[in-house]
Amino acid sequence: MKKIVILPLILLIFSCDKVDRPIENKGSTVLDETLYPGSWSDYPWPTFEQNTNTNRNILLEDYTGHTCVYCPAAADVAHQLEEENASRLFVASIHASPGGIGDFQKLEPPTFVHDFTTPEGIQYGVTFEDGYGFVGNPRGTINRMIFSDYMFQPASNWANIISTVLTENQLKVNLQSKINFFETTRGLFLHTEIDPKETPPDSIQLVTYFIENDFVAPQKKNGEGTIMDYHHHNVHRGNLDGLAFGRKLDETYKREDGLYQIDISYKIPEAYTAANCHVLVYAMNPKTYEIYQVIKVLIE
Repeated sequence: MKKIVILPLILLIFSCDKVDRPIENKGSTVLDETLYPGSWSDYPWPTFEQNTNTNRNILLEDYTGHTCVYCPAAADVAHQLEEENASRLFVASIHASPGGIGDFQKLEPPTFVHDFTTPEGIQYGVTFEDGYGFVGNPRGTINRMIFSDYMFQPASNWANIISTVLTENQLKVNLQSKINFFETTRGLFLHTEIDPKETPPDSIQLVTYFIENDFVAPQKKNGEGTIMDYHHHNVHRGNLDGLAFGRKLDETYKREDGLYQIDISYKIPEAYTAANCHVLVYAMNPKTYEIYQVIKVLIE
């Protein structure tokens, strides 16, 4: 993924009203102003209304591989659960194994020539190799919470765990985001407001996934051999800022109203169609890796 830049400001998930006075960049990084096709002084800063959300959403991370014959069945479970909980559950299919790249992610010409791996996904595989229950593919995490001593769970456990988390609905951090996308430059500007609620800000990091909705490529499947035109859904294509575990909240991103705001600019690679992609934004604990909240942001 391309490297990004960020910085704090003021904004909204719904409206895109221009701020009369441009907001100054703060911190050691700045937004890539060249991705805005016009005078930067005219950039349409969004604004955020009060966040009235009371629901804790779920990120299901499905660790998979294109030569893993049992992974399509797990992907079907993930897809069904996402459809059943459309506004509360989001899926990221991460092509990684314990330790990073395993046999299921390797290229096997001439059929398996598309590289689904990402630097961030590989880092997750390395980080969670030992002690988290990541014994192989397929496995998944539910907000990276611990259940029966382990973070990683087989697909057969996902539905019950998701039901439990949705029912408990323990909202620890609130998020809202707005994207400005400019087709002529392929420039994407993501603006996110973070409300820590009762969670200490220094125990929150903001992570951004770039997700491709649908991609057709070969996949091995148990009992069916190789499916040449298999539809891979919610493919994790990397993180907007190239940081696997995101940005830590600090005073750099604190607004006058006490909430926090992180802004990121990113150029969508030519390989992807913006309308076939979206962004997942989540707040996580950097020590336990638990995901406190996740939201899906469309690119429009």
